[in-house]
Amino acid sequence: MKAASLIHFASLAAGIQMVSAVPTTSYNTGTLGTVGDGANSTGVVVDQPGAISTYPDYSSSYASPENTTVPFRPELNPAAASPFTVEFWAKPTASDGDDAPVSNRLGGNVNRTGWVFFQRAAATGWNFRMYNGNGTAVGWDLTGGTATLNAWSHVVAVWNGSSAQLYVNGVNTNASNTGAGGYNVNVTESFYLGALLNGGSPSTGSVDEVAFYPTALTGTQIANHYAAATSNTFGKYSSLVAADGAIEYLQQNPPSATVTVTSNNPLTTKVTFTGILSQSPDLVTWTDLVVTSPYTPSSPQPNRLFFTAHR
Repeated sequence: MKAASLIHFASLAAGIQMVSAVPTTSYNTGTLGTVGDGANSTGVVVDQPGAISTYPDYSSSYASPENTTVPFRPELNPAAASPFTVEFWAKPTASDGDDAPVSNRLGGNVNRTGWVFFQRAAATGWNFRMYNGNGTAVGWDLTGGTATLNAWSHVVAVWNGSSAQLYVNGVNTNASNTGAGGYNVNVTESFYLGALLNGGSPSTGSVDEVAFYPTALTGTQIANHYAAATSNTFGKYSSLVAADGAIEYLQQNPPSATVTVTSNNPLTTKVTFTGILSQSPDLVTWTDLVVTSPYTPSSPQPNRLFFTAHR
């Protein structure tokens, strides 16, 4: 089979397999790799319509007390003086003013650390809080934009190492800090989508395209991301996220497999995938491979070799 057909079939096969997938994992396609995968609680509804206009794009839907948990990683919690950016899309369908769609806050009756986003009333907008380690005191407290129900919002917080900014739908809200100042980095807590630890401050609605960057994105980069979401060019949005250096990128899409040809003589291919990779020589017998992405099949390989990915 020609290489072009091989690539085409790999994409189709992944699509067929994904229809009946079991909701267990939110796959990280950022450079942090599979250690950044998130575990979905049993009630998270996957494969819902996503925020990005070009097909196929999916999101995950949450309701109390469901969440997605990415185990603690130091890469997602850089030193307090180091810059970072957190970006996501959310489509809330309800609100009690205390919904937390994305966070890594260490909370409770302790010296709070880390950060959290809250969805407030629609007209109040989105609230980004950073904690300074002094009881429950908030160091940075920014609120702005709108949190319209049943509509997608693009929400981004940028920390430059000393101050924070909040962007909603591609625009800097220029929100004033109403907190006491200071930031104390989280050193133990997981990264959550949909709700805090143990289902606290649950969100109702969909969350998509969650990204973490170890840099402070510029206003221009953020505006470009927002604009790309409505582009008719397939992959434009995700390409920008990758180019801007996301180490954590939970696209909320089902497992996928993409084959690229790295050499024609002899034929050598590379398979980039999320989930479990399965291989077949004849479309009848499938074998799950215990490999990591990207995977390079042995060379020389057969004329026919097909791949799919599944949960």
